[in-house]
Amino acid sequence: MSSAATPPASTRAALPAWAAELARLWNGGAHSLFLLHGNIFDLFPIRLGERAEFAPLNPFLTRRLFPDRGCLMFYDIGEGLTFATPAMQTRFFEWLRIYDEVEHTDFHQQGPPRAFGQLAPLLRRFFLHAADEKKSADRGVTLVIGFPEKLVPAAEEASASVDERMALVTLLRWSATPEFQLGDIGIMLVTETAAELHADLVQHPHIASVRLPLPDLAQRRQFLDADWIDQQARGPKLADPGHLPPDDLARRTSGLSLLRIEQLIVTALRAGEKLTVDLVSASKRRLIEDYCQGLVRFKDPRPGVSLDHVATHTAAKARLRELAWLIRHQKDDVLERGVLVPGRVGVGKSFLIDCFASECGLPVLEMGEFRSKWVGETERQQARILLTIRALGPVIVVVDEADAVFGNRSADGDSGVSSRVFAAFAAHLGDSSLRGRELWIAMTSRPDLLSIDLKRQGRFGLCVPLFAAQNAEEVVELFTVLARVRKITLTAEILAYVRTELGARALTGSDVEAIMVRAKERAVLASRDADVQLGDLRDAVDAFIDPLDPDLLALQELAAVLACSDRRFLPEKFRTTARAELNAAYALARRAVRT
Repeated sequence: MSSAATPPASTRAALPAWAAELARLWNGGAHSLFLLHGNIFDLFPIRLGERAEFAPLNPFLTRRLFPDRGCLMFYDIGEGLTFATPAMQTRFFEWLRIYDEVEHTDFHQQGPPRAFGQLAPLLRRFFLHAADEKKSADRGVTLVIGFPEKLVPAAEEASASVDERMALVTLLRWSATPEFQLGDIGIMLVTETAAELHADLVQHPHIASVRLPLPDLAQRRQFLDADWIDQQARGPKLADPGHLPPDDLARRTSGLSLLRIEQLIVTALRAGEKLTVDLVSASKRRLIEDYCQGLVRFKDPRPGVSLDHVATHTAAKARLRELAWLIRHQKDDVLERGVLVPGRVGVGKSFLIDCFASECGLPVLEMGEFRSKWVGETERQQARILLTIRALGPVIVVVDEADAVFGNRSADGDSGVSSRVFAAFAAHLGDSSLRGRELWIAMTSRPDLLSIDLKRQGRFGLCVPLFAAQNAEEVVELFTVLARVRKITLTAEILAYVRTELGARALTGSDVEAIMVRAKERAVLASRDADVQLGDLRDAVDAFIDPLDPDLLALQELAAVLACSDRRFLPEKFRTTARAELNAAYALARRAVRT
């Protein structure tokens, strides 16, 4: 690959890791078709030092990777065929004039066709002509195709149009044409999400794939050290007093592209705002949520909240405290990749994880529903989420209703979208290099519906199930803790009633909270405010009806028991029960729910 000639060697920016990998594959000569995917809409360094310069991907390719190419062309279905320089366009049209004379066409006057199906045969002839110019100084042609997912989208074969099939076959034939490899001809497909492309392209052995990640700490620091942002701000300086120092700013902008960082800082500088911790944190959250199209949201740690505020769940709290200690002391090599938290509805999974996250002191990202009815949108949104999470760490990622979010391999009827989504999640969670940077926490009331691929060791290998109160002491503890939260005073008479009358019930935190709220409501209506008396509580208990199906609750509890990864997390009644007996009870409960 030709070295950059535009910037002087003394100020030329070092190639990003992805560009160095692309150069290695290009110079290897084994491929003529390359797939670039990921953070393609970012800024990339062309030169540093005095008057630093960053540019979008196409100018970066033109000036930094391919400044000496004989012809560098760009194509997308919106703009058609364009050229990196006027000289390259002139060279192409001179060849086109000769082609018209031979083929009796008029492309050099009308311009080349915009439709890819009509343009492709013309380009192939030009590629072969360029490959034959063995002694020419202008030898070497690169074609960069933008938005290739619009040409060959991921779709079932039966639903693909004739134009899409022709484009797919054309690209596959180009990737395996030996004349292209020998003649220094290269084609690049540039897309944000590889999953939006036809699987035959993504998986083809003749096509080399290069992923563009979000910038790491060193790249963000380099960007802030350059004078590029000051050039864009046109007046205010990043080094002015009152702004965060560059080291701190680089650390706090993890998960953002360089373009987003520029937008954040330049907007603040032009508005005369100081880049404080609060401003950067709020802006970063907004930019990430906008980039992920509202499909993720940051959860603020609850001030003063810890696992001490959680009633019962003694074994689960002890294990999570161990994890929190490991996170705070950066013992990354022994941290879990994921924690599965199953339990019947209302058992307090979300509150427990909120308290755990507060003890860890890490940002918490909650993933929402990202599936879309539009073709390719689901994969694009998932890719953006995973790209952001990979660059954001260290972070805790919380997934509620995990069985529905992750899906499984066997889903059908959606053109393979669910299986591709599941495969992307499984690959990401199985990446051991992210251990210590991401802790995934999956909550579900039906862990039995979660694919076994995700529950293996190295993904969600640690399963900490939660259960309803198991005895009178735990019921009293639930009432005591929730009364303190609700600012209700429990008399000895009320506690005795709870112990004797309610101690045998398998109550959850949501059950007890509902009873307490209704009891306090009766006191308020009687003009006694927080003075809850035994009669108020008794009336609330007598009127309370649990609307949930007991068979479904039993199924959820047994599913949590069977998913458990450590016998110490189980209540005594399940701890000594044989596995075969538990499986039989689960099968019986499942049949009862189905009927």
